[in-house]
Amino acid sequence: MKIILTLIILASSFCINAQEDYKATIENHRAEKDVELQSKKTSPLQKADRKTFEDLPYFEIDEKWNLPVKFRVNETQEIIEIPTSAGFSKTFKAYGLLAIHIDGDYFPLTAYKRVLKEGQEHSDHPTLFVPFKDLTTGGSTYGGGRYMDIEIPEDDSELYLDFNLCYSPYCAYGDGFACPIPPSSNFIKAEVTAGEKKYEKH
Repeated sequence: MKIILTLIILASSFCINAQEDYKATIENHRAEKDVELQSKKTSPLQKADRKTFEDLPYFEIDEKWNLPVKFRVNETQEIIEIPTSAGFSKTFKAYGLLAIHIDGDYFPLTAYKRVLKEGQEHSDHPTLFVPFKDLTTGGSTYGGGRYMDIEIPEDDSELYLDFNLCYSPYCAYGDGFACPIPPSSNFIKAEVTAGEKKYEKH
């Protein structure tokens, strides 16, 4: 009986430590972005806004938003043009489909790979780009949608998509940027209360 209790205590301790490590990882990621926005070299903020900037607003970290999803590579690998906030389009390859379930409802999200106009893959973008909108868009989160980046799976697989890491495009912080507008097919008809909230100037 003592052995069983000891194992239960150890298992509980392991789970608590794992949760703390997970939370710390997300917090460190967010702190790094705050430093980026405070820096004269890397910030998309205007000088006046940068001087008053302290940190970005986020939803509370909740591991339930680190969702297990199924990824399927698109057979067609269709090349599409995604409009941007600047009025012109950027070229992407519809690389694969992410099968997401939120509260029992299914929402497919297309993951894109950036390509050049000639159809060649963009070497500066080794990850897949997942733009999306949801029912918080234009309310508690930026009206132009939010983004995620994931490592490129080699083939059909199961992976985790962590909405705690979703972020706003540079257009959320100021003018002069060309941010891809999430396609209507990447709309999640649910409130994704995770990741970055809408930035407000102080």
